[in-house]
This record gives sequence, structure tokens and C-alpha cells, in this order.
Amino acid sequence: MSARHPQAAWARDYQPSDAAGISALFRAIYDDRYFYADVYLPSQIEQRNASGQWRSAVAIHDGRLLGHAALWLDPARPGQAELAMNVVHPDARGQGIASLLGRHLRAAAPGLGIELLTIKQVCAHPRSQYVARALGFHNTALLPDYIDTPFAGPEPESILFGCLPLKPRPLPRLDWPENWKEWLAPLRQALGEESGAVSSSTLPGLALARHGQRLELTAGQPTQARLAEIAALPASQLIYLKLPANQEALARETQLREAGFRFGGLLPAASGGWQLLWLRGASAREIRFCDEQAERLRRLG
Repeated sequence: MSARHPQAAWARDYQPSDAAGISALFRAIYDDRYFYADVYLPSQIEQRNASGQWRSAVAIHDGRLLGHAALWLDPARPGQAELAMNVVHPDARGQGIASLLGRHLRAAAPGLGIELLTIKQVCAHPRSQYVARALGFHNTALLPDYIDTPFAGPEPESILFGCLPLKPRPLPRLDWPENWKEWLAPLRQALGEESGAVSSSTLPGLALARHGQRLELTAGQPTQARLAEIAALPASQLIYLKLPANQEALARETQLREAGFRFGGLLPAASGGWQLLWLRGASAREIRFCDEQAERLRRLG
């Protein structure tokens, strides 16, 4: 599969002979600082693609490899894939190569059983936000202090989380807080709405995982007692709290805000539907956005 235009870069699917060139491309752009160390080992690039965990594509011009992007498939999230590792050689920036690779992989996604694409856009790297917007992603969440990057100095960088449904992924029809409705309006128009939000009683009580300085908790049953227990964690701890997007969880807004949490947006749940993201312990550093929708979300916090 390829997309080619005379006298321009063209995109094609990954071939094993590309692995060394992809690794060299990441090193040319990021030196040794890219977050995922796999990209510096050609054998790992080949293994990830051979196993189907990655579906890589490259951009070629005059026989030279100028760009790379991949769909990252997670078995824990069937039907979803992240559009990731999108890099373009400095000599070729401004030529639409990142968008070219994104379109190539978006076209391949349905054949892999992918129903929802996601993307993480580094806030200090506006180019990633422009590419996401050009490809049709909808920004649904803000992930502060999420990842170390070479763009923002020694402090963790914040991420805009975008979604691009390839099959319908409607939001639940809920009695949303009044001050959320301006932010929700474009998402409701783009994604649609349906009745029948997931009941908390069908979800696991509590799951947690640590990722660097970030503690992620998923509370399928957000009772008052459970949220009080979570609120008692150290105030300085960066917490990402995910609750089911249903009326029961929305009813806990006041309790969460009194405990110092702020709303961070909507995330697609692994089993379908959506989750509410609540945040506490993030730094107060300024975040740069390239669209008004992201600014509206920040103001909701």
C-alpha cells in the first residue's frame, strides 16, 4: 500500500530493511532522548512490526527515508490504536509529510479492525497539534505533566489527547454540568449522543497503576467513601482519576472539587464508552494550545 505523487515524498508500509533508517531518523531528531527506547534498536522496530504491535509507515523521497509514523495497538484496548512516533527529518519539515503518514495509516486502520484512533499531542510542540487537527482528531482531554520530552526542558510535558472514531463512538446522553456545555457542544455534534451509559455496578471497584510520578486510578464504582479514600492520598501526588461517564459519577463533582480535583476531559474506555478524567497535583506551569476547544477545556478545570 502506498500513496505517491511525482516529485514529492510518498508514503508506504514499513519493510524490514527500513528499521536502521528509522532508528537513525529518531537519533537525528531527538539525539538519545526519545521516550521510547525501542526506536534506537532496529531489531526492536522489526520485532514490534512483525508481532503486529506496531503498524509502521515511512515517507520516502528520492530513495531517502524522511519520515515515520506508526499505529500502536494495545491488546488491552481491542479496536483502538494510537497514532504515534510521527517524526519528520528537519530537512523536510513544512512539506506535509506528517499529515501524509497520518492519512496513510488512517486508511489502513479499518483493515486491522481498528474502530478508534487516538493521538497524544505534545503541548510544547505545536506542530503535533496542527497535524492532529488536519487529520480530523477531536481533542477530548488534557494530560498535564504526562511525559518527559526534549522540548520542554527538565519538567514533564503536558499532552492534548485526541480521538478520531472510524466507527460511531457517541457520548452518553447525560445531565452534564451547565458550565461544561460550551466545551461539550462541538464534541456532541461531531460524535453524537446515545442513551444507555455504562452502569458503575458492572465495573471493577478500583484499579491503580504508577507511571513515573503519575498515579492513575480507575474507580468503576465511585462511591462517596471510595472517593474520600482517594482524596486522602498526599496532596502533592499527581493523580489521574478515571470514572465512568455516567450520572452516578457526575453526581460526585462537588465532592471531587472540594478535595482539590479538577476536570480534565473525556477518555475512551477500553471496553467501549467513555470515562471522566479528574486531576490533582499537577504543576501550575503555563500550557500552550493551538485551538479554542483546548482552551475551553482548560478553563473548566
